[in-house]
Amino acid sequence: MTKSIISAFFIILILGMMVNEIEGQQQQQQRCEEALTEIDCGAGNCNALCLQKRKGLGRCVQRTPCDKLKCMCYYPCSS
Repeated sequence: MTKSIISAFFIILILGMMVNEIEGQQQQQQRCEEALTEIDCGAGNCNALCLQKRKGLGRCVQRTPCDKLKCMCYYPCSS
């Protein structure tokens, strides 16, 4: 009985350490961005091109009120 309790404790402890390690790796992954000038913003075109080109997330953004909308692709730097 005591051996099974100790074994269960160590299994839970090891699994907890593995989860912390995996979460730490995911948080260290940096995000890159690229302006996709070959496409206009509208109707999901930006997101589709970003997904195809960089496996990322495309969004139409306006940096300042005077700027036109442009397609920005956000993706993990490692890809």
